[in-house]
Amino acid sequence: MKLLLIAVLCLLQLQVNLSSCWGFYKYTASILQIDVLPHEKELVIDFSDLHIVGRQRALNGTIRILEDMDSKTHQMSVDMLNDPSLNGQWKTMIFAMPLLNVCYAMRFFIGSYGKSTMQLGVNTNVPFDGTQCPLPKGTYFTNNLQLNTETWPDVLPYGGLRINLRFFKQNKPAGGLSITIDVQKKQ
Repeated sequence: MKLLLIAVLCLLQLQVNLSSCWGFYKYTASILQIDVLPHEKELVIDFSDLHIVGRQRALNGTIRILEDMDSKTHQMSVDMLNDPSLNGQWKTMIFAMPLLNVCYAMRFFIGSYGKSTMQLGVNTNVPFDGTQCPLPKGTYFTNNLQLNTETWPDVLPYGGLRINLRFFKQNKPAGGLSITIDVQKKQ
């Protein structure tokens, strides 16, 4: 019985220690920077017309899908880096999504973590929820798109977080977006 009590107390102490430097509880996030990732031969998805606007650091602009993106020839991956002090010392995180077919990847990543941010018909018409496959060719908008962390993972480090969304055609880079955000404890 004593051993069980000691183990429970140690776990509680570990949770307190983790929650002081990681976003173990709810947190806020704001966009600091966006960058277009390079493509190898053919550009399939173009994020070059996206911009950060206003004090709220909202994402506005257009995303162009230059061809229908199907699950047989198009893939997507996500990798993340962390810089707690935002001083340029980026470290690769274990949170990542390997190269998967684009429809499953959208359904998994955007459908799970981005659904509170990307509200179809409200602040975007981008069909990035994974319910439409193939992703139809077209020009889509984002308007006043602000980060909403309600559906994000419960555990996330504070400070700088860089999320790289990479798109591929037949396993070759075909466009992507790098979003640098600042994660802070919710006041």
